[in-house]
Amino acid sequence: MKQYIAALAVALALMAAGCGSQEEAAPSASPVEVALALAPKEPVAGEAITFAVTVTQDGAPVNDARSVEFELWKDGQEQHEMIPAALEKDGVYTAQKTFAEPGSYYVMYHVTARDFHNMQKHPFTVRAAGGGEHASQPAEHAAGAPDGHDSGQAADHEHGANHRHTSGVDYHFQPVDTLTANEAAALTVRLTKDNQPLAKAAVRFEYWRAGEERHQFVDAAETQPGVYGASVTLPASGDYTVNVHVEKDETIHDHKEYTLHVR
Repeated sequence: MKQYIAALAVALALMAAGCGSQEEAAPSASPVEVALALAPKEPVAGEAITFAVTVTQDGAPVNDARSVEFELWKDGQEQHEMIPAALEKDGVYTAQKTFAEPGSYYVMYHVTARDFHNMQKHPFTVRAAGGGEHASQPAEHAAGAPDGHDSGQAADHEHGANHRHTSGVDYHFQPVDTLTANEAAALTVRLTKDNQPLAKAAVRFEYWRAGEERHQFVDAAETQPGVYGASVTLPASGDYTVNVHVEKDETIHDHKEYTLHVR
């Protein structure tokens, strides 16, 4: 009997320890924090720039981020480039890029970790080699935004635009690079508000060919927080207009038009 009681006590102790471990392993509800840094702080054309984000949760480094990417583009240009980042040390993810031309640029980090998605846009300037003059800053930076922080005013680009309407929604429209008549093509838009993904919105693509009165509509599905996509088949070559409609609650009812060329 004494052996039975002793064995039962040991089993209960192990169960209690296991419960304690499960409680300790419960995921934190605190948001993931992200801090961006560039090295060197004054980049020069033709020299590598290191983009780094420090990812933390409750003050501890996050080493298991599912995805970390940097989106880069020059002010006034339509083309955006996505470069993946790799974990360098505790909570720090880095990637490098060399810019051949001086000018004003933007970087937007995209961090997906522990059921959170963080993204924020920052302006930076690449100086000419040989100590030339600083290029003019993007409009939002020149207006007096603190270094390394987004002022909330976005540059207006077509095809990959970040455009702020009165509702405060930023659009980043991403059609496929090549559109061919009678072939399925993916349309994607990334929506943010106050530098946070605009999730659980009702998004619809309206599209029509130039000179035609008939408009087609397709509902977009949210593939990740703030990212909405749909597949369309454009029946003929030519120029099309795509109007992105966004609605959420009673506070947001917005839209933005883009032009597509179909081969």
